[in-house]
Amino acid sequence: MLIEMMEDIIYLVLQGGGIRCAWQAGFVAALEGERPIRPHAISAVSASSAVACAIVCRRLEFAVNCFRAAIDGNKKNIYLSRVLKGERAFPHAEIYRKVLLQVFDKAALQELYAGPDIQVLVTRPSTKLPRYPSLVIGLTLCACKAFRTRRRCDRFETQFGFSREFIPVKECATPAELADLILASSCTPPVTPWYSLHGRPVLDGGLCESVPLSGLPRKQGNTLVLLTSKSTTISRSPGIVYAEPSEDLRIASWDYTDARKIDYLYALGKKDGSTFLKNADMPRTSSG
Repeated sequence: MLIEMMEDIIYLVLQGGGIRCAWQAGFVAALEGERPIRPHAISAVSASSAVACAIVCRRLEFAVNCFRAAIDGNKKNIYLSRVLKGERAFPHAEIYRKVLLQVFDKAALQELYAGPDIQVLVTRPSTKLPRYPSLVIGLTLCACKAFRTRRRCDRFETQFGFSREFIPVKECATPAELADLILASSCTPPVTPWYSLHGRPVLDGGLCESVPLSGLPRKQGNTLVLLTSKSTTISRSPGIVYAEPSEDLRIASWDYTDARKIDYLYALGKKDGSTFLKNADMPRTSSG
């Protein structure tokens, strides 16, 4: 049954996870080499939205190499001495934006316009809450989800007016606007600045939904979900195939200090993708 589903995957969902999303890039690269998937729609959040765009543009390996090169010379995740100079202590946003603009140029944007619909999730804080209390509540939400108190988090989101919003990549008119959207979906102060998008503040979309299944069209279809955490707690549904790393990725999502971790994640993704394909082929082999 898995092999039949793989031949008719029409939706792709990518969990967020910062640099762990390099695993997803490797996984899809393995599929591209053997049995490419051509989804009609992709739902992504945080760093996985960059992976989604790279998939459609056929720039996966290029994107991974660009990011690897960008962090290769970065020695710290925080530079306290910069604060005295009035500069940002965290280097992540500058590195992230530079790579996005390098990978997704005008030609890439044209490929995105011609490709499948990509929906990127952002979290919208309530307009009734002051800016910084919204941030504190947003970070509390993140902590709740880390301890898997899902029901309590849902009530918390409703009580304080947090909401999810999916924004189509095809609405981006320039490479800079695409970078703005991806960074907005990854907005995690103080590591990043607190961004605004379309005149309204945003936070990391993963605060509302780390596996953005709700960004898919209402019409059901065979779906591949690529997770970035082993044994992620999620309700499994018919017609949805889940794939996750074969190893526990004990790597911080915002660790920009070791390019070897990108190599490891990408290679593990390719290995797991190849294994996934072999398992998908098993029914065909046994039936002769």
